[in-house]
Amino acid sequence: MTAAASTAGVVLAGGASSRFGRDKAEEIYAGRKLIDWSIAALAPVCGAVFVSGHAHATAESVPDRPRTGLGPLGGLAGALAAARDRGFARLVSLPCDTPHLPEGLLDRLCRSDGAAFVLSCPVIGIWPSADAERLVTWLENGRPRAMRAWAEAIAARAIESNAIVNINRVQDMEKLG
Repeated sequence: MTAAASTAGVVLAGGASSRFGRDKAEEIYAGRKLIDWSIAALAPVCGAVFVSGHAHATAESVPDRPRTGLGPLGGLAGALAAARDRGFARLVSLPCDTPHLPEGLLDRLCRSDGAAFVLSCPVIGIWPSADAERLVTWLENGRPRAMRAWAEAIAARAIESNAIVNINRVQDMEKLG
């Protein structure tokens, strides 16, 4: 089985975009919506691509688990369950606001054994879909809703990477050109 055949992807796009001031997933950058940059990055390395927290015309939306309002981990939990239910062993996560990823980063993640995350941007990672219910339990028990805390709890390996530009404000996108 190829890596793509056993790996699904999710674009985490359920944030409030409060620092951006409007729905940044829909914002156009270099002729493409921000969310579409992430979907395009995942497509070559994943057998299916989901979107969490946002409707999309070409990618399947998956609900947060155990409920909305839990940040990226709620989106990850929902996507892990969707991946598991469709027979994918792993899930690659990306936020909707990182249009330029370092070359080869997703390939490095996909070659990882077990869970791994990008140290400078922990919302980018690869996660075993078998951990779907474990993450739901983590969230239901009021554990920290930080991606890094979850990564540490499951002994995910931290991966160093070149700088990743994360668009949080309109000015961040303007700086990219």
